[in-house]
Amino acid sequence: MNRSKGSTAVISVHELTWMALLIAMQIVLTKFNIGSNMLQVGFSFIAMALIGYYFGPYKAAIAGAVADILGNTVLSTGGGFNIGFTVSAITLGLIYGFMLHNRKVSLLNVFITVLLTTLVVNLFMNTLWIHLQYGTPFMALLVTRGIKEAITLVYQTGILYFILRWISNSRFNRIGR
Repeated sequence: MNRSKGSTAVISVHELTWMALLIAMQIVLTKFNIGSNMLQVGFSFIAMALIGYYFGPYKAAIAGAVADILGNTVLSTGGGFNIGFTVSAITLGLIYGFMLHNRKVSLLNVFITVLLTTLVVNLFMNTLWIHLQYGTPFMALLVTRGIKEAITLVYQTGILYFILRWISNSRFNRIGR
């Protein structure tokens, strides 16, 4: 078989291993949140951003779906599976991959990436899935979630920028490439 080293259609054992580790990290980090129900600070975005940074949009989208499905079947907290959140996880992987893969780490790029994930996935898509699942009025959810997501935008941008900046200047920059 002729497989070129730079091919994006083929996943090497090295890539698969790192993706599996980052998927496991994402699943575990999803279970840990700090704060009250009104404002929970979570860290699972770090793992998905790293998958997008290292492997690009398509592999990150697949990893997002795998992480969501595994997280809801293996380590379910009883909330029930909703395919809409799997679509959100796929979209999240696409955004992180398109915005971070093979790009220079800058505060502006990280901010725009987090802004896109916050607006498109967290605020719009996830609010829609909650509305459809529980029947809560969409606009009421949008307003309350909007305040939380504004705070999320700030801390996720800061954390992600410092992590990606550190990675881009370290020996871990070549994982998955």
